[in-house]
Amino acid sequence: MKMTRLLLYLSILLLFAGCRKKEFSISFEVEQSINANYKLIYYASDKKGGFIRESAVAINAGKGDFKGPTINPVLVYLYTGPKAYPLMIYAERGEDIKVTGNDATPARWMVEGNDINKDWSQWRNKNAEAIISADPAKINKAVAEYVVANRENPLSALLLLTTYSRIDDETGFRRLWRDLQGKAADPVWVSLPGRADQPARSVATPGRVESVAFRSMQNGVDTLRPDSVKGTLLFFWNNSSSERKAQTDSIKALAKEFSDSSARIIADVCLDSDSVTWRSSIRTDSLKKVARLWAPAGLADSRVMLLGVPRTPFFIVLSPDGHQRFRGSDLDSAFSSFRSLLDKK
Repeated sequence: MKMTRLLLYLSILLLFAGCRKKEFSISFEVEQSINANYKLIYYASDKKGGFIRESAVAINAGKGDFKGPTINPVLVYLYTGPKAYPLMIYAERGEDIKVTGNDATPARWMVEGNDINKDWSQWRNKNAEAIISADPAKINKAVAEYVVANRENPLSALLLLTTYSRIDDETGFRRLWRDLQGKAADPVWVSLPGRADQPARSVATPGRVESVAFRSMQNGVDTLRPDSVKGTLLFFWNNSSSERKAQTDSIKALAKEFSDSSARIIADVCLDSDSVTWRSSIRTDSLKKVARLWAPAGLADSRVMLLGVPRTPFFIVLSPDGHQRFRGSDLDSAFSSFRSLLDKK
């Protein structure tokens, strides 16, 4: 008799599981003055694979509805403006998600339907001003504060993958990512955003740099040895950057601030393939006591690849033991890391 009841119970469970809709829904009830079409993008998948779906939802007088097919959980990117951060919505198969708000600013909207959306909404509301500013430094700080205080919450992983600017602070991203614990460290979260620079749960730690050699304007070839100085700053660039002059002026000031070139290495490495362009550029920028280096193969150069340079502009700061203390595109952060090495007694 007990076995019969068990089989009946299991049959009912299977029946309900089979009836569960292979879709999720999002309803909007926001500021009544909003009349707009918003773009949505998410990755719909099942155990066999998936594909990127792009759609739109029409909001009329603040109200609208959207239904999206999927089997696996999805992360929906809702784009509400050309310069605005997208509103991220987490949804699982069969869930009814509700978006509400009395404000025209999506950063202040509330998303319900599951715990992740609830936590995410609270974080967005608390840091709405930083999100609206679109300032990577402010947003990174807000994300970092949350991750440090919530290492086991899955939202910490999703914030790092979707909102933290790894371009501006790769070192900070790696540190925070390695600190994730419990449910937040589950590999399942990595697949939701579909980031090309974070395809797996593990994050590579850049190796130590004992020495690296590049073609040099002054000496033909220069070999840089971090262990011979207190600190090393490598700056990778090309002439297509609109900020090249401002960056050069900043490096010039840094070289003047630490004028003893025997105590530090500052090197700019051009990744342009044309030697004429490289030579012409460095002859006119008047940088002094800076190693002027060239990697004509650009990002495909074996030494550049070994250093893990993903783009330009890009900075790497090395300590005397060869560890990469900073990696990223933010000049101020790179200079701060470099100064901390030079200021040590």
